[in-house]
Amino acid sequence: MPSSPPSSSLNVIALISGGKDSLYSILHCIRNSHKVVALANLHPPLPTSSTNTTHNASESGRQSQAEDEPQGTDDIDSFMYQTIGWGVIPLYEDALGIPLYRQPIVGGAVDTGRVYGDVSTATTGDGKEDDEDETESLIPLLRRVMAAHPEANAVCAGAILSTYQRTRIEDVAGRLGLTPLAWLWQYPFLPAPVERASSTSGAPESEAGLLEDMSAAGCSARIVKVASGALDEQVLWGDVAAGSNSAEGRRLRGALVKGMRRFAADGEDIRGAVLGEGGEYETLAVDGPGILWKGRIEIAEEGRDVRVGEGGVAYLRLSGAKVVPKEQEGDGITPESVRRPALLDRGFESALEGLWDGGEEGDEVGRAETPSWTPLDSFQSVNGGIWTVSNITAPEAGPGAGEQMAAIAQKIHAILDSSSQDGAGPRTTADIVFTTVLLRSMGDFPLMNSIYVSLFKKPNPPARATVACGETLPEGVNVMLSMVVDLGSRARRNGLHVQSRSYWAPANIGPYSQAISVPLQGTERVTYIAGQIPLEPASMELAEGPPTAGEPSWAQTYCLRAVLSLQHMWRIGTAMDVNWWLGTVAFFTGSESIQSRARLAWKLWERMHDSAEDSEPEDESTLDIWDIKYGRRGHEQANPAARPRLPHLDVVADGSNSQVPGFLAVQVHELPRNSDIEWQGLGYQCKGVTVSRTESEYGRTTHVTTRENQAYSIIEIEGAHASDLESRIQRVLEADNAVADGGHCVLYSSQPLPQDRFPGQVVPCKSVWGAEGRELAAGAIVQRQT
Repeated sequence: MPSSPPSSSLNVIALISGGKDSLYSILHCIRNSHKVVALANLHPPLPTSSTNTTHNASESGRQSQAEDEPQGTDDIDSFMYQTIGWGVIPLYEDALGIPLYRQPIVGGAVDTGRVYGDVSTATTGDGKEDDEDETESLIPLLRRVMAAHPEANAVCAGAILSTYQRTRIEDVAGRLGLTPLAWLWQYPFLPAPVERASSTSGAPESEAGLLEDMSAAGCSARIVKVASGALDEQVLWGDVAAGSNSAEGRRLRGALVKGMRRFAADGEDIRGAVLGEGGEYETLAVDGPGILWKGRIEIAEEGRDVRVGEGGVAYLRLSGAKVVPKEQEGDGITPESVRRPALLDRGFESALEGLWDGGEEGDEVGRAETPSWTPLDSFQSVNGGIWTVSNITAPEAGPGAGEQMAAIAQKIHAILDSSSQDGAGPRTTADIVFTTVLLRSMGDFPLMNSIYVSLFKKPNPPARATVACGETLPEGVNVMLSMVVDLGSRARRNGLHVQSRSYWAPANIGPYSQAISVPLQGTERVTYIAGQIPLEPASMELAEGPPTAGEPSWAQTYCLRAVLSLQHMWRIGTAMDVNWWLGTVAFFTGSESIQSRARLAWKLWERMHDSAEDSEPEDESTLDIWDIKYGRRGHEQANPAARPRLPHLDVVADGSNSQVPGFLAVQVHELPRNSDIEWQGLGYQCKGVTVSRTESEYGRTTHVTTRENQAYSIIEIEGAHASDLESRIQRVLEADNAVADGGHCVLYSSQPLPQDRFPGQVVPCKSVWGAEGRELAAGAIVQRQT
C-alpha cells in the first residue's frame, strides 16, 4: 500500500554533495509534491588566489574548477560532507536548472558526539577545542539562501543511516525554522516499493534495492572513490544506478553485493555497505530523469585521473567536466516513476488483512460521561534507579492551560532542585525520560506545549504521551503531568529523536523524542516510547483507509490507523534494540462501537505476537559514521549485524503460560491531531522473561519477570461499584506487592475513587478494556524491581 502525497507543498533548499543520495533525495521532493527552490553546497576551502562566491552563475558547457585546483584539495576528511569531486558541483546549476549557492567549510569535527550538542556524549575530534565545528558552516550558507528565497521553508539531505549527519542537519534546521527532510532515512530496511516487490529483474532486492530504485528513475551515479578492501580502483567510474537493461549496471551491483559479503560475518546485514554508507565508496551523480535534469555532466576518460592511496583507498581526480544539454524528447520518467516504500511492512500488511471480520458490530453505541474526579494528590516513588513523580497539577494558577502549565513547570524545577533521591544531589529536566500529559481539551495543547518546550534545552528530550480526558479530569484541572526520572548516568542513556520527514515513521518536530532507553541494574534496558498516532510519515497527515466492501465506515479507517500506529511503535522499538514488549496501552476515541474498537486493538496486539514465530525479521541497521570513527570499526568491519525480530520469542522462558504481553485499551475524550487511536508501549532489552497470565476474584493479571528480576504487571480489575472500587484496587496492588516494594503504579479508571489518595499515577478515562475486549472498571500497571 503506497503512501499518499502530502496535502501542502514545501519550498525546499536541497543540500547537495554531488553524491547519489543527495541528488536522489531531490527526486523524492518532487515525488512528494514539493518544490526545490535552491541548491546549497559546502566545499573545501579554496586557495587564497581563488575567488569564492555563494551563488555560482554558470553557463552551459562551462568547465569545472576541478582541473585548476592544486593537489591536496581533491578531498578532505569531513565527518559531515562528501568532498570528493567537489570541483564539479558548480555544474549542477545548469544541469538541473536550479540556483546554486556555495560556501567553504570552516572548522572541523569538534563536537563528535553521535547527537550534536549533547555534551554528555560528545568527544573531541581532530580540531582544537576553540575551533568552530564544521556543522556551523551550514548556518551562514542557509541564511544566504533564505535571504534570496524568502519562500524557502524546508531543507533536504541524503542521510540514509547516519545519525551523526541527520541530527546535525536537524539541529541547524530547527534553529533556522526549516522543516528537515530525509526521505532516504532507513530506506534500505523499509518494505520494497510495489514496483520492485513485483519485479524479478536486477540485483537481489534485499541488498541493492535502493540502487535498483535509482536505476528505475533513470539516475546515473559514478563511483569516484573507494575505501574498502571489498573494492579496488577497477570499479572507479562504474555506474551504480545504470538501468536494469544495462549489463554493466547489473554486474557492478552484483560485484558490490559479492564484495561486501566477503567481509561480512555470519548474520551481518550488508545492505548499508552495498550503498556505501560506511564510506566503502562514494559517487558523483552525472545524469537523471528529465523531470529534474536538464543536461547531463560529461567527463572524458582523459579527465579521470586515478589516484591510489594507502589502506585500499583509491579515487578519481576529475578535470574537464562540462554540461551537455539533453535532447528535448521525453524519457518517459514522471514523478510517479520515483518509487516510494510501501506504507506497511509485510507483517503489518498481513495483520491488517481480515482484522475486521464483522463479528464486532452490534455492540453498544456509546457510554455516558463519568463524573469528574476530586482533586488528586501528587505521589512519588523510587525503585531500581527510576524515580516517578505523578499527578502534578496547578489549578490554583488560574483557569487557563498556559497558566497552569507554567506553574507546573515551576513545580517540576522545584521538585528536581530539592531532590537527592540517590544521594547524588539535585536533578535537572535533562534527567526526565518520559512524561504523560493529560489535558482537558486538545484545544489547550498549543498553550501547554509553548510552556512545556521551555523545560528542555538538551537534545533528546523525554518521550511523551499526550491525551485529553475531557470532563473526567478533576474540576478546575486543565493540565496534569506525570514524569519518570532516571537517576543513573545521563551518558548511559540512548535517545531517538528523528525530526526529519521520511518514509520510516512520523517525525517528532517538537519537545519530545520517539524513545529514550535507560539501563537498569544489571545488563537490561527499559525503553520508554512516545505515544504513536497513525500519521503517514511522508505527509505527516492522518492515514485514511480505502473503502472496503462489507465494512462499516468507521472500521475502514480505524483498522488501518490501528495497524499503522502500532507499526510506528514497532519500528521505533526495533531501532532501539528492543526485543520484548513489557506491555502496551491503546488509547482510542469514538462515540460508537466502543467495544468493537477495543476488541480490534486487542486482536491486532495478539496477532503481532502469535504470528511472530512465522514472520521474517524486520531488520534495521546500526551502521553509523560515528561508530566507524569512534567505535573502533574499520570500513571492512562496518557492516551491521541483523537485529532480532520483535518480539524475540526465544527470550520467553520455559514454563511461561503466555507469549502475549499485557494489554489495556483506554477510551479517552480526544487524541492529538484528532486521531482515533494512539499506541504507547514499554520496550525491554533483556536475555530472558517469564510470562504468566493468572485469574483471580478481581480479574486477570498478565505478569512479566525478567531474568534480572525486573517485574511488570498489567492487572485487569473487573466491574465494581464505585463504593468498593478503591478497596479492590488496594487489595490487588497489595497482593502484587506493588506498594510494599515501592513500584511505579499507573491506574486507568472509568470511575472516580471515593478518596483522593492513590499510590501512583492516575489517568481518568471514559472506559477501560482488557484482553479479548472485556470491559473493566479499571486497569493497573505496576513496574518494579523485585
